[in-house]
Amino acid sequence: MDMRTLGFQSSRWQSRLRMLMLLLLIGVTGLSTSVVLAQADEQPATAADSVTGEAAADRAVATSPAAERFGVREMFTQADVVVKAVMIFLVLCSLLTWAVLFEKLVVFAKARRANQRFLAGFRNNDLTLLHEQAEHSAMGRMWQVAQAEVTHFGRNRSADADQINRLLQRMSLTASIVQERDLARLGSMMGVLATIGATAPFIGLFGTVWGILNSFASIATMKSASLAIVAPGIAEALLATALGLFAAIPAVMIFNKFARDINGFVGGLDNFSAEMIADVSRKLDEVK
Repeated sequence: MDMRTLGFQSSRWQSRLRMLMLLLLIGVTGLSTSVVLAQADEQPATAADSVTGEAAADRAVATSPAAERFGVREMFTQADVVVKAVMIFLVLCSLLTWAVLFEKLVVFAKARRANQRFLAGFRNNDLTLLHEQAEHSAMGRMWQVAQAEVTHFGRNRSADADQINRLLQRMSLTASIVQERDLARLGSMMGVLATIGATAPFIGLFGTVWGILNSFASIATMKSASLAIVAPGIAEALLATALGLFAAIPAVMIFNKFARDINGFVGGLDNFSAEMIADVSRKLDEVK
């Protein structure tokens, strides 16, 4: 009952931590975007040309009406509703990717430290440290279920070699069940990263195709193929593709990083399981 309560509380706090990181990241990203756009608005539109022969042309341009600035903000505000929805969705996917990165860094570092502490106590045969760290690491939980099998087996001291082999098999089986449960917890949200990495470019491409369709519709409506008419719609469409790549590339890299980390955890837990079973088998042989 205590183990279930602790596990439930741990998962609940991890969910709260993940949500807090996501909200914090959204706030920081929004603030950074506002600062960048404000700085971009303060930059001069043009620089003075150093060639003397072009000074008159520069003055003529300066006296003409100021050219309308067409940056990222203008691309978004002037885009079609569908393209806007695609852009917003891709930005949210990117924020979710970075939130998963920070949450996984904390979870993996905590799990790695807990396993190292427990493994040090196990190899030093420090029973006090083992019982203290058993609830906080995957290796400790594997050791607990294995010790439960050994305790149950100890009630029948007149066991033959076949019963000992079955004991070792049960230890391996119960330890593997706990191992898979912990690996599933470490691998949570990995499917989300894989989905974002695989689909974000195509979602951005959908926004690009939609924006180009609107550009061609504008050409048909205004009966003009002027670059000034076509360029804004194409720029807005390409922005959707850029956001799709911006969301997909980090997601793929982060997914590969944590996939390697999980494989490392699998190897470490497998080695511990073999070491634990070998230690129990050695002790049983000494008793016999």
